[in-house]
Amino acid sequence: MVDIGGINDWDTAGLERLSSSLTSRISTLIDLGDQLDRLELIDGWVGEASEVARRAFDAVVDQLTNSAAQVGAIKRLTDDTEDSVVALKRALADVSSLAFANDFAVCNDNTLWDRWAFERPPNRTDAESADRQRMKVELLDRVGEIVRRGTEIEENAAAIMTAAARNLISDNDSTDVREAAGIGSDQGAAKAPQPPAEGHPAANNQWWNSLTDDQRDYVREERPHWIGDLDGIPAADRSSANLAQLDVDRSSVDGQVNEAQARFDQTGSAMDGQRLQLALDKRTSLDAVERLMFEKGTDGSFVLGADGQRIPVPDRHLLSFDASPERTLATAVIAVGDVDTADHVSVHTPGFTSTVHKGLGSLVNDAANIRDLSQWQLDHYSPDAAGQTVASVAYMGYEAPQKVGVLSDDMAQTGGSRLASFLDGIDASRSDDPHLTAVGHSYGSLTTGFALQDGTGVDDAVFMGSPGVGTDNLGALHITGDAYTLASGGDGVAALAAFGGDPREIAGVHDLSTRAADVVMPDGTDVALMSTDRFTGSIIERMGSHSDYYKVDTTSQFNQAAVIAGIPDVAVAR
Repeated sequence: MVDIGGINDWDTAGLERLSSSLTSRISTLIDLGDQLDRLELIDGWVGEASEVARRAFDAVVDQLTNSAAQVGAIKRLTDDTEDSVVALKRALADVSSLAFANDFAVCNDNTLWDRWAFERPPNRTDAESADRQRMKVELLDRVGEIVRRGTEIEENAAAIMTAAARNLISDNDSTDVREAAGIGSDQGAAKAPQPPAEGHPAANNQWWNSLTDDQRDYVREERPHWIGDLDGIPAADRSSANLAQLDVDRSSVDGQVNEAQARFDQTGSAMDGQRLQLALDKRTSLDAVERLMFEKGTDGSFVLGADGQRIPVPDRHLLSFDASPERTLATAVIAVGDVDTADHVSVHTPGFTSTVHKGLGSLVNDAANIRDLSQWQLDHYSPDAAGQTVASVAYMGYEAPQKVGVLSDDMAQTGGSRLASFLDGIDASRSDDPHLTAVGHSYGSLTTGFALQDGTGVDDAVFMGSPGVGTDNLGALHITGDAYTLASGGDGVAALAAFGGDPREIAGVHDLSTRAADVVMPDGTDVALMSTDRFTGSIIERMGSHSDYYKVDTTSQFNQAAVIAGIPDVAVAR
């Protein structure tokens, strides 16, 4: 086990000297190899009369190639270890800076010094204290991951050095010194370590930050499944990994369909027919994801680049796709805008009957419209925010209830844990702190409520058509900003609030309007917003208001966008 002080004391200059010495030894071996090539020609002239000399020569060649393999491994180990130490020191410096900015300090024994333990600033709210506790946990996760990586680097170096000392680095029976050195080099390479087992988003991010550039390239190219669904990894890297995995996903889904079809053909049972339909729905889900993520031509076919690969849609990231056999329904998460750099990020979680194969396209479209409206509001209402950007995430990363599951909060609690990790991952993946808003609709607001109770780094929350948020205490949501609710007239789900914790009844939650409204622009012109309330017609028609919150040019959509843009003062109160 290493400690932080040990990492700081590692002698990079010494590694450089060792690398230079080993390079000189490799050069000497290569010169010997050239001489051996010439000797081999002479040996051929001697022929069978020199069999004894030949055996001696072969022994020399074998000894030289074995030595070249050992030295090649050590040379590669030296270079890779130096790169790993540099990456680890950089990661430690970043964590130390983050700790200092939050009144902590990283100690050499891998603990944190907490300034607040001696001098707590006055007038700190409970929400700020809770956010600080979350930061403390994050810092400890990051320090723990750095220590783990340091230990892995030491253990890897010791294993390769031991193998070289015991002549266990194989030359694969090569008779060429240069080739043997290359073979040994491959065995001395420091392969990228796997992500931390069941790591929190901060630990996952620290693992990624602690890798060398070569190790990250290896993960992207050879192990994309390591990071595709790993919270805490930058969105661009997750997306490229998930897009690269779609062909593998296709093969898996086709296998599930074929297996379910064969079983149904054999039994003809209704249960096996249902299993077949679920497998077919996963295939349709994959089709939907590909339509959303890749450019299409006028004939509806995918546009191919010069390399023959499909061209991704600009400004979109596939942050998760899971259609594995363990899942009843496929799940997916798509971002519109750059989650890695946007000043304002919103995450939209839908509810009852939501599925990737039927509803992801609509949710992505709604997220895109909200993102555009938030950007428009920043440009028109907030001159001080000029240049700020917005990204919105369509989150179908949990299995929403389809039938009687909606009568229980079990799926919301399970989904809430997944959503909490995702939200925390956005925060952990960035060196700065974006304005993060969680938006939950219907059963998705209950899922969002459970997620926020885990502590996520979310600033503001919007609950729409909510049947309850899992608590009647605003402080339990652990948000650093404000919570808002939207409940359209005629929305029976919101009126019933079957799960308790009705956001309209929670002290401190702001009730925003869903009625028609005129909004005055900064230049004095009026913008007429439509209502999402429905008080006439059949019960079914009136209940339609439950699905209208994202409708374009409505007060509901305008109010969501204002909260997401961080300018709630322009929102219309009820």
